Amino acid sequence: MPRISIVTASLMTVWLSMTCFSSSATAAGGTPDAVSNATIPLPAGNYTLLSLLGAGANGSQRNQVFVVTYTDGTTTTINQSLSDWWGPPQNFAGESTVTQMPYLLGPTGATVNHLVYVYGYTFAIDGTKTPKSLTLPDNRNVSVLAIDVGTVGTAPVQVSLAAVDNVIGIVSNGTAPANGGWDTSGYAYSASLLGTSITHGGSTFTLNGPGSATAAQTLQISGAPPTTAEVGQFYSFTPTVVAPTGSTLTYAVANAPAWAHFSATTGTLSGTPAAGSATTDANIVVSVSNGSQSAALSAFNITVQPAPATPAAAGTASISWTRPTENTDGSPLTNLAGYVVRYGTSPTALNNVISLASASTSSVEITNLAPGSWDFAVSAFNTANVESPLSPVVGKTIQ
Repeated sequence: MPRISIVTASLMTVWLSMTCFSSSATAAGGTPDAVSNATIPLPAGNYTLLSLLGAGANGSQRNQVFVVTYTDGTTTTINQSLSDWWGPPQNFAGESTVTQMPYLLGPTGATVNHLVYVYGYTFAIDGTKTPKSLTLPDNRNVSVLAIDVGTVGTAPVQVSLAAVDNVIGIVSNGTAPANGGWDTSGYAYSASLLGTSITHGGSTFTLNGPGSATAAQTLQISGAPPTTAEVGQFYSFTPTVVAPTGSTLTYAVANAPAWAHFSATTGTLSGTPAAGSATTDANIVVSVSNGSQSAALSAFNITVQPAPATPAAAGTASISWTRPTENTDGSPLTNLAGYVVRYGTSPTALNNVISLASASTSSVEITNLAPGSWDFAVSAFNTANVESPLSPVVGKTIQ
């Protein structure tokens, strides 16, 4: 059994710095099509799931509180972190990337060539009670485009946001977003790219944005299918579709692997490769049709890999740091909220993230580390969710 090594590394003080954003556009247009910092009425019924589309702005928004209130006065409180709409996606627990767009609209309505994202979230709620409302976080940097409620195996019920929409987050190309747009700085999603509805995870979300002649008539399919599968492990891919409102969608697949099942209703390709499955399934094409139009993903391959050998026993590393007391301008730091620990097998690939929502924390123990070299760094964030630069990287070899 490998020896388990412990490392305690003292990291330099982490500094917090503020980021300034430009003021909102003054000559603007559009109508509200998203909602932020509000309480949303929910349809009566017994539901176990609440799903929504949205994103953070002005940085990732960590540990945001969503509250479902039931007709009997009880509540369900959900804590969720949201990635910034400008990306990159942080892949927080409970978060999925629904769609990616190559540009957005700036304060004048002109296109800005920068990737922007819409994320999906699904919350478990009490199916024995009747929901009354959903209260969004008290944070203008968290906005929601669409919501539905439902139960596994039944058709979701769309939640109307028309009476509560207070954010102009989707505008037609050439239109300057009013009231600060999606991010309070005058930027917004392009209706030409986002369309009038998004199908994701078995739900079709209708958007309240302006749409456009092109968007309202064009069927689009997107997604990045995993190109590897593993013997004995479940594989699943579901595409995202933007479609005209009211479309009835039918999915098809060509050259599907023999070990996989395909749903003509959702477009999901899934299954578990067994030992002896083909090494590579090539030129797989997933497509969708609404009866008058069709769209298809680019052909892709799935390589089936053998099940890995039993891993060696894992090691543990203990990381500690000094609590910051000042901002970068020398002023006292009074609103420290917590820390983010990042680690990985390379100083340039710290892909593992631990978020610690406690200002008093000054250490963390990381377990289940495979033998090899590991690198660690820490940043701090304040109550406004502004994150500092990373500390210097420290390393440890797990034997």
